[in-house]
Amino acid sequence: MNTIARRMSTAIVRVCTFNLRHGKLDQNTPNDWEKRRPIVKKCLENMQPTIIGTQEGYPPQLNDVLDGLNETSKSWSYTGDELEDWNTINAIFFRHDLLSLISTKTFWFNEHPSKPSAAWGAKHPRGCTRAHFQHKITQHPFIIYNLHIDYPSQNARHHSIPVLLSQIKENNDHPDKVIITGDFNNWPEDVEGEKPIDQLIVLGQKASEIVQMKEAGFVDTYKHGETPTFNGFRSAGYGPKIDFIWISSNSNYRVEGETKVDEYHDKDGFFPSDHFPVYADLIHTS
Repeated sequence: MNTIARRMSTAIVRVCTFNLRHGKLDQNTPNDWEKRRPIVKKCLENMQPTIIGTQEGYPPQLNDVLDGLNETSKSWSYTGDELEDWNTINAIFFRHDLLSLISTKTFWFNEHPSKPSAAWGAKHPRGCTRAHFQHKITQHPFIIYNLHIDYPSQNARHHSIPVLLSQIKENNDHPDKVIITGDFNNWPEDVEGEKPIDQLIVLGQKASEIVQMKEAGFVDTYKHGETPTFNGFRSAGYGPKIDFIWISSNSNYRVEGETKVDEYHDKDGFFPSDHFPVYADLIHTS
């Protein structure tokens, strides 16, 4: 039995977070979405995820991703609502042959989370998609919160984490049953290049949004130290790790297999996005 077949025959779920970069940006450049689209497709083919939390995608772009995923298996769907006038969706793509979607909702990071609006200095409304799945083989639940919090407003990021935690409580989702994916934008400088990478990495971990997540009992599933996940379409990452897959320290899930910042690029050196996708293999333990 090959590696992919063996993985699919178990309860392991490969969870990925991937900031796609909005498809309307970079038009008529080497990083135009139409040029990146086949690179994203190949990246995901190689990765073989089960769930993908994306950020910045808008409907035509997300439909392109879905078409690529379904080109052979016809087993993918996605869920999520538009967040703002850019039509951005924090989409959650999932293998519907393995996972049943039980419920889904979108909320926003402001004082009235059921209504789309910007708050605390954010330029645009920022939000989160929640999806409750049940594994069709094991019957175990997988509850995903997929978010994108603000840049450059640190104040908005600081206030977004309590909203996230209150929504988890309001939805009666015990933290031990929750997986959180997303772009936390814990970037400690306004202008790129002001600080050396080693300083950015340390400061990124000290950012309020990351400290609050850890104080709430969440741990980063990535097991290989601090690795930049923003690349700016370059050959190497720059800055702190800003893309995360979190589980509770007492989680009903454990990491079982790979965790990776995927630095895939095509033969000409072009990247699928200005962020590297991050993934972790998780298994339900109870």
